[in-house]
Amino acid sequence: MQTWFKSALLATSLLMSTLTYAQTLDRIAAVANDDVITELQLAQRVEAVRQQYRSNPNVLPTDDVLTRQVLDAMILESLQMQLAERGNLVIPEQQVNAAIQSIASRQNMTLDQLLAAVQSSGQSVSDFREQIRREITLNELQQQIVGRQIFISDAEVERFLKSQSGQSLQETEYQLYYKRFDVDQQAEADALVDRLNSGESLLDSPDSRDLGMRTLDQIPSIFRTLVPVLEENEAVLLPRDGVLHLAQLADKTEAASVNIEEYQLRHILIKTDQLFNAESAQALAEDLRQRVLNGESMAELADEYSQDNGSRGRGGELGWATLDNYVESFRDAARSTEEGELSDVFRSPYGFHFLRVEGQRTRDVGTDVLRNQIRNQLSQQRYSEALQRWQSELRAESFVEIRL
Repeated sequence: MQTWFKSALLATSLLMSTLTYAQTLDRIAAVANDDVITELQLAQRVEAVRQQYRSNPNVLPTDDVLTRQVLDAMILESLQMQLAERGNLVIPEQQVNAAIQSIASRQNMTLDQLLAAVQSSGQSVSDFREQIRREITLNELQQQIVGRQIFISDAEVERFLKSQSGQSLQETEYQLYYKRFDVDQQAEADALVDRLNSGESLLDSPDSRDLGMRTLDQIPSIFRTLVPVLEENEAVLLPRDGVLHLAQLADKTEAASVNIEEYQLRHILIKTDQLFNAESAQALAEDLRQRVLNGESMAELADEYSQDNGSRGRGGELGWATLDNYVESFRDAARSTEEGELSDVFRSPYGFHFLRVEGQRTRDVGTDVLRNQIRNQLSQQRYSEALQRWQSELRAESFVEIRL
């Protein structure tokens, strides 16, 4: 299905026409299992598509082709809605409200402004809400039936990373400025190199050109071994085949690095409950902290006393993690404690704690981010393919009669 058409059907249109078709008999255009699509419904949907593309009508096909494509989409939509109804898929009002609020935010409107725009376009608010409900229903049905089948393994991500497309995502790109001289212009070229290395730009010199951003294998072979070790704005002059070749490294972009701060923490938690009120819990935490300061093993005390089921049995060890994983009071305590030191006793929503910072490190997760992007890309591609197959099968297995 053409891109313009899929977009037209999936987009939330504020332009639904209320044109009356006084001359049109509301005859059946198609039957789809237990549902019928009337000619009036079809004409309204076709007109809505035309209105959406009124500023660029040339992208639309001929009237006959457009009408048939819209009808096919309406049939498929009807079959899916019937399937959702049989499966008791009901979209609650709050989900519809949240979707409408999201639409308003994306269009930089208040909710009242959006609803006013809907009404001024000729569509009632109730019809607009029903339109949104149908779109959510279709999306959730597709996710339930098709989305749960989509799984991208780590091996698939690694294979993509090793492919030509994957390698291109990880390569450093270099921007070179270039100029050539005759061999008898050696002195002039050397003088220019000195000026370039002092801060001038080669682009300011006549007959120079920008080669643009290129990966190493796209750079002229004469410069490939030198470019990776050049500093930004550094120039190099090389002779070859009776010509002097001058290049200046203007810029380079490396594979994105994303650095995060991680902490390795150990803690003991004493909860407040029917046995321990806040005063008693804090007192026990203070006593345990003092025992650690006196030389007892914090790991052994954590296994004996800590009420954090996740780290009890592991000596209170929480492993490497960013502080974003913890509540605010826990984050504050970790940040204010030196590596190898104990924090003061502090309170969180879970009870009273003290912690020790076992280690701190900066880690580049750029590759992890890249892997997640690739996983999402592969998932979307596979989902799109699986959705088309499922919709084709649904259509083939259903009773459909075109009466146009």
